[in-house]
Amino acid sequence: GIFHEGLAPAMTDTQISNVWDEFARGMFTFYVSGPWNIGEFRRRLPAAVQGDWATAPLPGPEGPGVSTAGGSSLVLFKRSARKEAAWKLIEFLSETETMQRFHTLTGDLPPRRSAWRAPALANDSPSRAFSEQLERVRPAPKIPEWERIYQEMQQTAQRVVQRTQSAEAAAAQLDEWVDAVLEKRRWLRARAGAAR
Repeated sequence: GIFHEGLAPAMTDTQISNVWDEFARGMFTFYVSGPWNIGEFRRRLPAAVQGDWATAPLPGPEGPGVSTAGGSSLVLFKRSARKEAAWKLIEFLSETETMQRFHTLTGDLPPRRSAWRAPALANDSPSRAFSEQLERVRPAPKIPEWERIYQEMQQTAQRVVQRTQSAEAAAAQLDEWVDAVLEKRRWLRARAGAAR
């Protein structure tokens, strides 16, 4: 693989003090990140290398790859004392023009396709890659344990990259660990089903 052949540093993200400096120096030539880093690359990379970076959708084994959908949700609580005002805020924040303005202010990418037609996004090459990727996303599992499982997956991958564990042993250990984490959830669901 790329790590074992020396094509990429077998380091964790905590071992790289400043990804933008190291990227500019050529320590690595790519890394997987998200749209929040577009602004960081523009601010933090030296002027001499500003034209030397780009973004791309994730590749897959047989073509374009799939990513996990991220983002935030706008929620109106059932017991809200101000449902009408809350709904008006949600409507305002969901307007195409508001999303475009929010992008201008924060760099956050809009969830509505109509907001992507604004020249600031439509003509921005780094953003276009994320627009393409948004067409191929899947939701993260809807379980409270997901973030914990995701972190363990990251740590497991790092052990394999650093050759402290074989891929086979790491996968078996991760499978066992996730099974144990989800055992309580299965028990609670079974118990709730039996109570009906």
